[in-house]
Order: sequence, then structure tokens, then C-alpha cells
Amino acid sequence: MVRITRKGLRLPVILGVAALLSGCVLPEELNADISVRGYRYDAAIKGRLAEPRTIGALAKGQVLPANHEEQMKAQEASALNLPGMTRFSYVGEGRYDFAMTVAGELSEAAPVIGFPNTNGGSNNFLTIRREQDGTVVISSPEVPPKALADLNEVGLGASGKISITFDGKVLESNADDQPANGPHVWNRKNWEDRVVLKFDPNGE
Repeated sequence: MVRITRKGLRLPVILGVAALLSGCVLPEELNADISVRGYRYDAAIKGRLAEPRTIGALAKGQVLPANHEEQMKAQEASALNLPGMTRFSYVGEGRYDFAMTVAGELSEAAPVIGFPNTNGGSNNFLTIRREQDGTVVISSPEVPPKALADLNEVGLGASGKISITFDGKVLESNADDQPANGPHVWNRKNWEDRVVLKFDPNGE
């Protein structure tokens, strides 16, 4: 088993790179319980999303347009149409609370599932992928240096806990907790924390 150190690994910030719906939002708080048995997955994800442009403007004391909060709240209905989305609620000042549950199976024809965009792609906070060699990789994207600097400038932090239960042989993991039996756990404390887990579901 290869154990990856946390230093130098970066996580889910998609500022200026990808978006949920029509705006760019980031997982300020991200909590996930994921189970993978063979290629069958069950995932429950919840937390708080932040729209950094709004938060940055408020941090700088800028006055937002009169209809800004109304426009932000109007995104709720579209987001609730995403597969598995059970909650998407605007709580004010550029933030949404969300929750989703998704279950399915990774196949050769459909080897990738992402969250919150279940069709995959780059605009996801977490992705589960079945590789051509049969291994499974669960990961979160890297934060671009410019985006990291922008987030630090506006004082937007990152938090949450990701727990992944799986069967098989671990090939790579950078989890904070890596028990021989039981879930691997990541305690998310900043934007540079990243989830990386690779395992062979057919290994022992």
C-alpha cells in the first residue's frame, strides 16, 4: 500500500473553472458517507456551498444589487432537479445548504459518477471512477493556485468529514485514518486537503 502525504495535495476549488447551475459555487463545508462494495456505490453527501463572488464583495464592504438575494434564491428550483438532490436551500450571503443521496453501479459503459453533477465531468467536488484495469479511484479535484489565493483573500474556509467504506485491497490513500478494517476518513480543514483513494475491489 502506498501512503500519500497531505502536503502538496489540493482539493475541491473550482473557482473560475467549473460551476453548479449558472453560478460558481464551492463546498465550504463538505460531509460525505460513501460505501463501495464491488462496483456498487451508495453515497450521502451534504454541507454548505459558497458563491465566492458574493462573499468577496461582502468582505470588501461592497453594496450588492437590490435583487441579488432574490436571484441567488431563484437557483434553488433548478438545483433540486439534479439527480439525488434532496435539499438545496439558500441561507443568505452567498451560501446554500444542500444534501443528496445517490446509489448505483459503476459499469464499463458508465464508469464514472460525480457529485453533485452525476453525469461526471470536471465540475464535481467528489468523483468515483472505475478504471480500465478494474481498480476504483475516489478523488476530489485540485485547487488552482490563483483560486487558492482568492479564497484566502476573502477569508473563505473549508471544513467537513469524508468517510469511505469499501471492500478490496488499498493501493493508494491519503486519508487521515486508514484502519485495516473500517472506513478511511478525511478531516477537511482547508482548501488544500484532497481526497485520494485507489483500491482493487477484487484484491485481498
